[in-house]
Amino acid sequence: MEKKNWMKELLRPENKKARINLFTAFIIGILLLFMSNLFFIPPEKEEIEEVPQQQIQTEQQKNTIEEEMEKRLENIFSKMEGVGQVEVMVTMKNTTASILAKEEKKEQSSTREGENKTTQTVKEENTVVMSEDSKGNRTPLIIQETMPEVEGIVIVAEGGENPQVAQLLSEASQALLNVPAHKVAVLKMK
Repeated sequence: MEKKNWMKELLRPENKKARINLFTAFIIGILLLFMSNLFFIPPEKEEIEEVPQQQIQTEQQKNTIEEEMEKRLENIFSKMEGVGQVEVMVTMKNTTASILAKEEKKEQSSTREGENKTTQTVKEENTVVMSEDSKGNRTPLIIQETMPEVEGIVIVAEGGENPQVAQLLSEASQALLNVPAHKVAVLKMK
């Protein structure tokens, strides 16, 4: 019964102002809901998931590059006279880095109000350019990739006790990987 009394009270002619206030509050609430969707756009789920996968891929790429380099060096060094069996360990300073294509937009506007007041507005927007393959997968467009830098080399060889062999292995490593002599160690295999 109280609900009917409340409704009857609201519909009485002398409560016109209360009805207008209630209707106005309702409309303002609806407008706020629509405006919140315009200003607070949730980030795309796809972009959030790609970042950790890229970090994992770069670490795997680094390990693959190291292993491939080690195998190639072992193969070539084992063919040198007096070296015998050889094992090589290469360490990298950093991982592979990719430079992504970006689209940059700049907008400048200025307004003049009166004689002394001038307002300038600068808006900058950077967007990563994406490419799409035949399956519909979107990936960032890569302009340039830099390879990891060699930090150091350890060579363990059967002929490592011979100073001439050790010198040849060190010089070959320096020439192949552009590494200074103090970052190359040649040791005797047990």
